[in-house]
Amino acid sequence: MWIEAITVRTAKPEQCEGLLEELTALRKKIGISRPEWVACYQSLEVENEFSVHLAWNEEIKAPARTDCGLLIARRFEQLGLVHHTLWIRSLYSS
Repeated sequence: MWIEAITVRTAKPEQCEGLLEELTALRKKIGISRPEWVACYQSLEVENEFSVHLAWNEEIKAPARTDCGLLIARRFEQLGLVHHTLWIRSLYSS
């Protein structure tokens, strides 16, 4: 399992609210591979920072920025600064 994280810091906190609805619509889009699961987070320290985490099965998809992740990142770029990263489980995880 590996994680693709797309984070945006918007100009205004209320911009984050509409993103959840848009992400739901993106999940229904045809032709885009779908992650194992999707989780959305809002920062406790910076109220206008929002992050989407996509979990992918490494047996199906090698770790790399995906079409789904890139689509979300392009949408986020319209609202603010975007940070798009890939994560794998640490060898020190239990």
